[in-house]
Amino acid sequence: MAKAAYTIALANLKGGCGKTTISTNLSAALAARGSVGLVDADPQGALRHWVDWQHTDPNDARLPKLYAEHADPLENLKSAQPQHDFVVADCPPSLDIAVTQRMLEFCDFVLVPVLPSPLDLWASAQTIEVINQARAKNPKLRAALVLNQTEPKSAMTRAMTQAIAKLNTPVLATSVRRRAAYRNAVVEGVSVFQLGNRGREAANEINQILIEVVPK
Repeated sequence: MAKAAYTIALANLKGGCGKTTISTNLSAALAARGSVGLVDADPQGALRHWVDWQHTDPNDARLPKLYAEHADPLENLKSAQPQHDFVVADCPPSLDIAVTQRMLEFCDFVLVPVLPSPLDLWASAQTIEVINQARAKNPKLRAALVLNQTEPKSAMTRAMTQAIAKLNTPVLATSVRRRAAYRNAVVEGVSVFQLGNRGREAANEINQILIEVVPK
């Protein structure tokens, strides 16, 4: 069956950059627009734990559906795509570079979360190389960096905005702020969209990211 879903991958070969946090909340935002499949290719399985931890009705068709029946994440991706309007894939860290590259060959957009520090910026350069390699087979693959856990008044955040240009990859206008709402959502087994007023600003950030990433 032909690929149907608009597929967004979260990729960074450096761990701890916030891929899973952004993945979960993007998938929750996309669920308001259509059906969503989730593919967890990270060996730590954080996305799978979030799905298991959700304090919601597992039979609710509006919830993102996790695909994990195959040992090969690419097979899970291919299983999800014909079934949904959107698919969100959380790619693995550096130990599985080949897996990430293969998955990106079947994606529409890859977001690269970057923490506001020089070490994270340098580590992201290798991820950009993998994206460029994937484009050899998937020339339509779009990519962008997204600054994560930012503090707008921080001198480091401002410096990162300038240094990140050297990676020759677009950076989203929207950044993900360091907010308690993201941590609270994980603890409570929900997304920021289910936190009411506590998650409103975070939810607005995620929706702004979708405006930049998903075609109208």
